[in-house]
Order: sequence, then C-alpha cells, then structure tokens
Amino acid sequence: MSSTDTPESAPDLRARIRPLPADTPEETFLPFLDLCFNWSMDAPTIPREDLVHRADARHYFAGWGRPGDLAVACFDETGEEIVGLAWLRLAEDGGVDAGDGAPADAAFAAGLSEDPSEAGRTVPSDVLAEADAGSGKDAESDPAEADAESDGTSESDDATASATDDPEPADDSEPADDPFAGYGWVAADIPELSIAVLPDHQGEGIGRALLTVLLTLARMSGVEAVSLAVEDGNGAKSLYLDEGFATVGRNGDSDLLVRQLR
Repeated sequence: MSSTDTPESAPDLRARIRPLPADTPEETFLPFLDLCFNWSMDAPTIPREDLVHRADARHYFAGWGRPGDLAVACFDETGEEIVGLAWLRLAEDGGVDAGDGAPADAAFAAGLSEDPSEAGRTVPSDVLAEADAGSGKDAESDPAEADAESDGTSESDDATASATDDPEPADDSEPADDPFAGYGWVAADIPELSIAVLPDHQGEGIGRALLTVLLTLARMSGVEAVSLAVEDGNGAKSLYLDEGFATVGRNGDSDLLVRQLR
C-alpha cells in the first residue's frame, strides 16, 4: 500500500486474527521466520533452505506444539492465506544456566517497569474485544504504520518486527557447548516473541494488532512476561516501546526488551 493509504481499522483486523493450533505444520512459520532473519537489506541474505537446518533458526519453530507454544495469525480477506504471524516460545529445557545459582531472571528484575495502563485490568470473556480495550488505540493511532514500506526490508513498526534479529547468527556447522536459547532469551520462564508481516501487507496495522492479541492470550494463559531482541536500526522497536516493552539489557548488537503482563 502507498503512504497515503489508511491502515485497516482495528475491528476489521481482529476479525481476521485467529490462534494457531498446536499441530500447526512447521512450514507455516518459514516465510515469517525468513523475514525475521532477513529484515535488513544491509545484511547478507540467509536462504530459506539454510534456515530450515540452522540450529538458531530451528529453535523458533521446530517441533511446534511444545508446552508454552502460542501463536496467532492474521489471514487475508479471503481467510485462506496467512499474511502475518506472531508467536511465543520458551527456550527448550529452560535455556541457558544463570551461572551463579541465582534465578535466571533476577538480573533483569531491576530493569522491568510496570505499565500503569495494566493496573487493575480485567479480562472479559471475549479475547479480541479485550485486546482492543487493552491497546487503548486503533490501528490508525500510529502514523508510522501508514507510512510503512511494502518491501521485506522495511524498518517500519508494521514491517518485520523481529524477535530473532542478529547480524551474525550462530554457525550451525560448529558444535555449541550449550543449547541455543534464543536471541531474546532473558529467563527460563519468560517466552520470546517473534512477529512478522508479509511485505505486501505491511503498513496495514497488522503487526500492532497481532501483538495486542498475542499478549492478551498470553496473559490469559498465565504468562507473566515476554521478551524479545531487536537489532540496532530496526524501526520495529518503536512499536514495542509504544506497547509497554522496556529495555533490560543487550545481546550483541540488539536490545533486549521485556513486557510485563501481570
């Protein structure tokens, strides 16, 4: 869409967003994982066939349906094609060791800030209606979304809002001493967020709508916080900050962000 087009209204988008079941085929995630890893036009492109085999990429989709896996998809107007995907996943076996015997999330606790807008919130029975109330805005509230580029390397809010950003992902050919826990890992009990929208549908407010619905479902499922890593230069960071994420640390060239849900 052009920069003069108006993003689709939030109610229309909500009607197109549905949770994905635990038996969702792994290949469903590949187009969106591709966008997460290849969000920047300044970095070398990683072929999708390589992502299927790389340990750092497989971490985000292989064996989908593990405990804690949660995903929502935005379908096109026909209801047939998935045009945007957001998903949460815990690190397998809890991720990496904290190293000093302390709880893994203790080092990040001081960086977490409670979002005042969440205080005293209740969760109505209608998940999507609650998601709209929780956002406190519609899809038109952020002018950056209306100006989103329509290619796979756009850095707008609604482009590849990646939780897997890393300019030099781990080389799968070299054995690692520890299992890969995720670029946005902060604690064993905090799932990591990944989100991407197909290029032809960027700028329509889909990214924000997916994020709002996924966080609502996560909260209702008992998740207390979610994390992600956003690489320097990725404009999606403004969306996360606008939606209550707080920067709690660094991982290479990426900021680690956490959003408290409870």
